[in-house]
Amino acid sequence: MKMPVYKKKNRVKHKICQEPGCGKEFWGHPIAKYCELHRDIKLRVKPEKTVILANELNLEITHENKEPKDEQAVCSLDGCNAIYPITLFPKQSIYPKYCPEHRNEFKREQFLKKFVKVGEV
Repeated sequence: MKMPVYKKKNRVKHKICQEPGCGKEFWGHPIAKYCELHRDIKLRVKPEKTVILANELNLEITHENKEPKDEQAVCSLDGCNAIYPITLFPKQSIYPKYCPEHRNEFKREQFLKKFVKVGEV
């Protein structure tokens, strides 16, 4: 029995470099994204990282407790006056600023949208 012989296909396509601002046209493999210049990662533009300070999303409470202590805190979101429990631990000064219902950014945005609509009517 004779085995089939496969011939390798030449898969070269006309592509446009995906590097922002380049737009150079080149011939390459279908999954290639960058031209010859930008295939080296050192030559690509690096996205800038956004730095979020801990004080923006958290409360800073300084205390001299030697043992854990339970306290109540008020949600810092405008329109939400929910009271939630926090435990103050020794040698720790950063605690959540928002109640458990508004801990993530999406839920805070949704609450503010509803709050503004109710306030307008």
